[in-house]
Amino acid sequence: MSERKAIISGLSWNTLTVVLQVLIQLVYTAIMARWISPSDFAMMGIVLSLMGFAEIFSQVGIGPALIQRKVVSQGHVNGAFWTAVALGASFTLLFIFLAPSIGRLYQMPNLVLITQVVSTAFIISAFGVVPRSFMMKHLSFRSFFKASMWSVVLGNLVVGLTLAYLGFGVWAYVWALFAQNMIMTLGYWLLEPIQVGWKDTRQGIRELLRYGTGSTLFNSLNYAATKVDVSLVPLFLPSGQLTYAGWYERSAYVVSLPITIMAKLSDNVLFSGMSKMQDEKERLQKLVLLTTNVLAIAIIPTAVWVILHAEWLMTFYLGNQYQGSGVILQFLFFAVIFRTLNRVSDALLRAVDATFSASWIKFIYVMMMFVACWVGALWGMQWIAMGIALSTAIHFVMGAWKGQQMIEGSFGQVLSITWNGWRLGIIVLLDTLLVKWGCFGGESNFLEIVITLLMMLGTYVVVLYKMPNWLGEGSMNPIVFIPERIRTRLRL
Repeated sequence: MSERKAIISGLSWNTLTVVLQVLIQLVYTAIMARWISPSDFAMMGIVLSLMGFAEIFSQVGIGPALIQRKVVSQGHVNGAFWTAVALGASFTLLFIFLAPSIGRLYQMPNLVLITQVVSTAFIISAFGVVPRSFMMKHLSFRSFFKASMWSVVLGNLVVGLTLAYLGFGVWAYVWALFAQNMIMTLGYWLLEPIQVGWKDTRQGIRELLRYGTGSTLFNSLNYAATKVDVSLVPLFLPSGQLTYAGWYERSAYVVSLPITIMAKLSDNVLFSGMSKMQDEKERLQKLVLLTTNVLAIAIIPTAVWVILHAEWLMTFYLGNQYQGSGVILQFLFFAVIFRTLNRVSDALLRAVDATFSASWIKFIYVMMMFVACWVGALWGMQWIAMGIALSTAIHFVMGAWKGQQMIEGSFGQVLSITWNGWRLGIIVLLDTLLVKWGCFGGESNFLEIVITLLMMLGTYVVVLYKMPNWLGEGSMNPIVFIPERIRTRLRL
């Protein structure tokens, strides 16, 4: 299979994987929110944010280093495997030891045992690092689809919902995560088996760690920025307001769903594809502009619609105990626009081995998020969310500038091409406000939601057929680019 055909096939399978995962998570969360309290979600949010941050260090960028490297020897495979396993075991033991201190810090005794059980994810996922990386490197997304579906369906829907129904509370969530990790790792090995030994292990480790260290620094700062708010909000809020922290954690989770789609597509397909063309600056310039345009067209109108219906959506999705949390979702979904667009720059910087030089951008982003949580907590949850949105917009600008500097592209072109998405967003804004205030007195209900959603979809159809130039010019227009690629694929 040619490189182009492999990338197109990989994108198709990976898109299907991510979309199905998000749909399953939507159903899973909607049910769990009615069986688990907001304070339980706040507690799990703390644990998962700490675990996710530490997991980046536990693998020191071994996976991305294997994907980015053009030639991989058996020594690299051996070194990557044993490094991942050793670090995974070390971090599991570390968090088992730290769990009592974490419980005291947040004044939540239940966090101790939960943290200790969840920390086993380090050693479990460590065994799957190398086979998963080879799936990504070989663009074997059909196999990745199978492993992902097995883990999500069996772990979340079978284990999680069964235990929640039986009254296990927060432990239903904990054991669902444990089962999901176990099944996912087994799936990787069954579908992408590898040979592991000891030969040339030290040399392989040395050659992988240079890129891996930079990738770890870059990814850890990026992850810290996206999770620092969930970790700090319970600390900065006055005592007795854990329910509000739960509101924030669930709002952050809802906005993470579209980001998750873009993150997995960029990490798995875009990063892999860019790594293959890392020395071809002209191709990278075109790919960055095209993907930024497509993401802007997709996310901006959708975000505008969600912002205008945030309160109704939160209550409908999670239940009446989340009434009043819509204002948090509004600001956080504004941040979704820039987090989504920034995925292109992140994938580019990692692919061209610019993770060390770009880490200062991530550090500034983390500091801005910290200040937003600290200062915003003085006035209320909506101010925290507002600060997060502003920080994310600034971060997108910095990342786009650095990415274009690395490939000698035009920063102005990256910003200007997002206009295609913004003007569609303006149309959706005006249409929705007209219906919402003209026909429903400013209130959202199921009928208004359906009408405005259909109007948003109608906007896309009208633009597609009547004003296609609104989607971009020439090869940057997805309705020009995609049919060309389909015809090319059919000829291959």
